[in-house]
Order: sequence, then structure tokens, then C-alpha cells
Amino acid sequence: MVMMAAGHQPTADWIGNSLRLMLTDGRFAASLFGGRNSVAEAMNEVLWEDTPTQNVAGRWASRDTHLGGQHIRAGDLLLLGLQAANSDPQVRPVGDDLTGGNNAHFSFGHGEHRCPFPAQEVAEVIARTGIEVVLDRLPDIDLDVPADLLTRRPSPWLRGLTELPVRFTPTPALGGN
Repeated sequence: MVMMAAGHQPTADWIGNSLRLMLTDGRFAASLFGGRNSVAEAMNEVLWEDTPTQNVAGRWASRDTHLGGQHIRAGDLLLLGLQAANSDPQVRPVGDDLTGGNNAHFSFGHGEHRCPFPAQEVAEVIARTGIEVVLDRLPDIDLDVPADLLTRRPSPWLRGLTELPVRFTPTPALGGN
């Protein structure tokens, strides 16, 4: 059950965060709707800008060490700030620019404890398909509230919206009935 939840909520939040960014960030929307980026490239930007998995717990230091000027003792519990790593000025010096397809984000973790690659692929296919269907079937989709009224679920682990109110022109059902 934990594995299902670990895969479902981040994928759902990836869809929501991608749509939010497309509807609220002019430079992001322009790159997508102007044809310069594909949905997959736009989703990659979301993993840099607004990754669903903000923090990961459960790593314990195996030995005493220093990291970022801090002394860490063997056995200390570490929280991994994936979004913070994506914003590190040594990794991404100009945080205001789009990444141009750089896939070196830490949104799926890194090393032996990263999200398994097949799971990453499944999440990407589900999210990309969902977003492409929304954009295809609702071409005039727009945010229905001011962006500053959007609220996030309270969570230190996952970053997603409680809701994403949108408006669009309804179309008749496909198939004739």
C-alpha cells in the first residue's frame, strides 16, 4: 500500500503542478504554447521548479562527517531536501531561467536509493498523457481564480494543490450520444 501511495500522489501532483505552471507562469506557458517546448520538456521544468517530492526522510548517517559546514554524527537522521537541491546555486546558477531540457534534477532522488527507473518512466507516461489529453480536449483552459488564491496541501513531503479551479468551453461528448 505504501508503494502505491508513493507512486500515485507524486504523479498526481506532477500533473497538477505542471498544469498550474502552464496556467500561471507566462514564460513557462509561452515556451509550451509557442511550440518551443513539448509537454515532456515542460514537465521536466516542473521537476526543477516545483517538484512534487519536496523532502525525503529516512537516511541515517553511516559515519561522522561534515556537510555544508555542519557536523553530522553517525546515526543522525537526515532529511533530503530534493527541491532545495534543485535550487542550489552551484547546480543551477541562474534560477530564473528555464533549464532548457537539463535532466540533472534530483526529483527522483539519486544513487542507490533513487526511485527505480521503470517507476520514473511509468510516472512520466501517466503524467504526460494526462496533461496532453487535458490540453487537447480543453484548448481554452484557463485558471478560474487569481493564482495567489491557489492553496497547497499542508505537507513537508509532497507539494501539490488542494484544487486547481479552471474554466473552459464545454464541448459535446464524442461519439454522437
